[in-house]
This record gives sequence, structure tokens and C-alpha cells, in this order.
Amino acid sequence: MHKFPINEYQKFSELPLDKFNSFKFSVYVVDFDWNYIFVNSFVETNLGDRGKNLVGKNMWTEFKELAADPTFMQLKDKMNRRIPCNFETHSPVNGNRIYITGYPLEDCFYFTSSILPDRQELMNELRNQLSRRK
Repeated sequence: MHKFPINEYQKFSELPLDKFNSFKFSVYVVDFDWNYIFVNSFVETNLGDRGKNLVGKNMWTEFKELAADPTFMQLKDKMNRRIPCNFETHSPVNGNRIYITGYPLEDCFYFTSSILPDRQELMNELRNQLSRRK
């Protein structure tokens, strides 16, 4: 999980957007109609062609599979009620296990998404390390 002091900012215009491109996790900002107003370069890295040219496009139109996912509907509901939230889920877009943080600002919603290691891969690695110690 990342540690960024988002609560120090109130509006989109105050966000240090240039700093967000150096992050090793996805950062995206949408207006209250759910149109992208910023995505960092990590979004494109993780989504490939689907992550290109998102600014100005609607999140729910571009990623229809999100609207069918109960976790993302819960995220949408909380954000529309201006409640900060965090979720761990599997992305319906690319299947990765992800951790999402949503934070409402005065004029937009700020999100981060981090890819989490697959639990089975972690268990296999742990088993391998334990067997090497014997």
C-alpha cells in the first residue's frame, strides 16, 4: 500500500500531478460525473492499450465490467456519498488482485490502485524457501 498525504489537498488544482507519474502504483482522478481528468503513467503500464487516452472518458463506459462488479458498485456508492474507502478485490479488467483507495476531494474523486501479489504464488514461494532451509 502507498502512503501519500492526500488529506492535505482539497481540490484537483492543488494535486501535485507531476509527482504522481513517479509512483509505482496507479493514480487516477475522476470528476463527479466519473470522467477521467488525470491518470498517471502506471495506469497505462498496467492496462496497456485500454489505459491510453482515458482523460475525458467516462470510467463506467470505458470499463463496463466494473459496473457489473459488486465491489466497484460499493466503491461508487461510497464515493458518491463522499465517504473515503479501501477495498481489496480482483480486478474485473485484468484479473489482478488489487487494493483500491478512494478519497473524495471538493471537486473530484482521487483513486489509487496497487497490484497485490497472488496468494497462491506467495504460498508457493514460502514453501520453497522453507524447503531450502531443511
